[in-house]
Amino acid sequence: MPWRDPVPLTRAWCLWEIFCGISNEGTEVTIQLPKSEEQALEDAIRDSYKAVTDTLVRVQAERADAFNPHDKHMIFTAIESWAGGFGAVNQAVKDQLRAWCLQKAVGAVEAMRARGEDSTGAFAGLCNHVGGERGADTFGNLGIAYASKGEYDKAIAYYEKALAVFVETLGEKHPSTANTYNNLGLAYDSKGEHARGIHYYEKALAIRVETLGEKHPSTATSYNNLGSAYHSKGDYDRAIAFYEKALAIRVEMLGEKHPSTADSYLGLGNAYYSKGEYDKAIAFYEKALAITVETLGEKHPSTASTYNNLGSAYYSKGEYDKAIAFYEKALAITVETLGEKHPSTASTYNNLGSAYYSKGEYDKAIAFYEKALAITVETLGEKHPSTADTYGNLGIAYHSKGDYDRAIHFHEKDLAITVEALGEKHPSVATSYFNIGLLYDKRGDKEQACAYIQHALDVFATTLGPDHPHTLKAERNLRRIRGGAVTRQHTSTQHVSESRLQQQQCLLIATFFFVAHADVDARRPANTGSDGEDKKTGTGRDAPRGCSVPARAMYEDACECPGEPLAGWLRKRGRRRAAFRPCWCKLDDDRLTYSKGPSLAERGRIPLSSVLSAELAHGGEELHVAVPGRTFVFRLHARSDTSLADWCTATNSRINATT
Repeated sequence: MPWRDPVPLTRAWCLWEIFCGISNEGTEVTIQLPKSEEQALEDAIRDSYKAVTDTLVRVQAERADAFNPHDKHMIFTAIESWAGGFGAVNQAVKDQLRAWCLQKAVGAVEAMRARGEDSTGAFAGLCNHVGGERGADTFGNLGIAYASKGEYDKAIAYYEKALAVFVETLGEKHPSTANTYNNLGLAYDSKGEHARGIHYYEKALAIRVETLGEKHPSTATSYNNLGSAYHSKGDYDRAIAFYEKALAIRVEMLGEKHPSTADSYLGLGNAYYSKGEYDKAIAFYEKALAITVETLGEKHPSTASTYNNLGSAYYSKGEYDKAIAFYEKALAITVETLGEKHPSTASTYNNLGSAYYSKGEYDKAIAFYEKALAITVETLGEKHPSTADTYGNLGIAYHSKGDYDRAIHFHEKDLAITVEALGEKHPSVATSYFNIGLLYDKRGDKEQACAYIQHALDVFATTLGPDHPHTLKAERNLRRIRGGAVTRQHTSTQHVSESRLQQQQCLLIATFFFVAHADVDARRPANTGSDGEDKKTGTGRDAPRGCSVPARAMYEDACECPGEPLAGWLRKRGRRRAAFRPCWCKLDDDRLTYSKGPSLAERGRIPLSSVLSAELAHGGEELHVAVPGRTFVFRLHARSDTSLADWCTATNSRINATT
C-alpha cells in the first residue's frame, strides 16, 4: 500500500483481515510496501517520523466501506459483538501499525549506518525516534496488548524492551521506568511467578516513593499490587498489611468515596476471605459495593464484580441461595454493560454453575458451565487457562452424575490446555496431575498414580513451597499409595509411558468429594487504571476484582488410615461461642492438636482417650468433637484440603483404635 494514502485501511474487508490476524494467537500480520515506496518512506521517517505515524494510524473501522452492503453488515456485526467493539479494533490495528513503523525506522537507522551516514544530524534525530520515549511507548502498548490476551511471555519481552529504552533515555529513577517495572511485575505475577512479580513491584515502589512521594496514588497502587502478590503466595497477613497501606493513602489522597479506595477494600475482603474469615470479608465487600455504586453507578462492571465477590463469600459460608442471588445480580449487570459474549459474563456463569453444583443440582450446573465454556472459547480461545478451568468444572459435574466417559473427555481437555498455556511448573498443572493420579489410584493402577502424584508433589513444592497445604496433601497421598517414604525432588516421569502422558488417559471410577469453585473476575485490564498513570506505559493493577477462589480444586483424597498423621488448616470456634479463627490441626494416633501454623508451638491438645464423640453437625458444615465439659467446634478454612467428613472419619477411626 502507498504509505501516504493507505487506501486498504478504509476498506472493510482489509480491516477485517488485519483484525482477524492480530486477534488470533500464532497468526502473524505482514505489512508490505511496493518497492517504489520503500525509499520514500525512509526519507519521510527521517524527515518527520510523527507525520508518518499520524498518517498511518488514522484508522476508523466504523467508517470503512465495502462494495457489498451485506458484507459490510456482516463485518460490522462481528466487530460490535467482539469485546471492546470498534474502539478495540481501531486500537489493535493502530498498535500493529505503530510497531511496524518502528521496525521500519530501525531498518532506516541500519541502512544509514551501512551507508556511512551515522555522523549526520538526520541520523541522530532518527535514532532519537527509534530509541526514545515514543518507541518505548509502542513497546509498552504491545506488552499491554499481549498481556490482555494472556500471552505473558510476549508481554514480558516487550516490557523489557520498553524498560531498556526508558532507563537509557529517562534514567532509572523516573515514573515511566517505575510503570514498566510495575507491568513486568504484573506479567510475572499473572504467570504464577509471584516471587519475580514481587521483585519488580518492589522496584516500582522504591522509585515511586522517591520520585512521587509516599502519599501518592501511584505509590498506593504499588502497595496494592504487593498485597495482591503476597495474597497469591498465601501470605495473607502480609497481604493485609500492604492493602491497609494502600487504603490509608487512597483515603487521604483520593477520599473515601473513590473507585480506587473501593479497590483497596476489595483487596482486604479478598485476604480475609482467603483466611476463612468470611464475615469480615463480607463487611469489606459491602464497603466496596457502597462506594462503587455511588461513584460508578449500579450498572457498571465494577459493581457487578463486587456482587460476584459477595456471592463467593456467601458461597463459601455454605449459603448457596444467597450466593446465587448475588451472582444473578452480577450477571444482569455484566450482560447489560459488557455483553453476553464477554469473559466476565462467562465467569459469572461459572460461579452460578458452582453454586448449583454445590446444591446438588448437577444438570443446572452443567447448563451454566456450558454457557461459560461457549463464551470463553469464543472470546479467549480454546487454549486459554479459563477455558481449561471450565472444562475441568464440566468434568467434575459429569463425574458427580456418574457419566464417566464425558468426565474423562473434559478432564483430558483441561490438562492438555493447562500444560500448554501455563507450562509444567504451575500450581494449576500440578493440581491436574494430582487429580489424575488419584483417579489412577482408585482404578488400582498404583504405578501410574505414584508417577502423576510425584510429579504434582515436585511442582507444588517448587511453586508453592514445602509447607503449603497442597504440597502436604500430595506428599501424604503419595506416602499412602506407596506405603512408605517419599522425597520432594524432581523425579523423572519415566514411570508414566509417553503415550499415556501425552494423551492424559484416565478413568473416573471412584466417587470423590469435591467442590467446584468458580473462576471469578480476577482483575481489571492493565490499561484501564484509576490512578492517573500514563495509559501508554500501562497502569498498576489494583486489588483483584473477585475473590481468590481457585478456579480448579483438588479432588478430596481418601481418608488416611489409622497411624498416618492427618494435618491441615481448619477454623476453630473460641470459648463462649467466640468467633471462628484459623488454626493448623494435626491428628495423631492419640491426640488432636491445634496451633497457629504448621511449624509453630501447640496452642491446645485434645487427647483422643477423652473424646466422647466426633460427629458432623449443621448439614456437614461443622465438626463437633465432644469431651467432658466442652465441645470443640471446627469448620473448613479457605486453605482446607481435606473435607470435614474425612476429618470426622479419621478421628473416629483413631478413637476406635485406642479403645
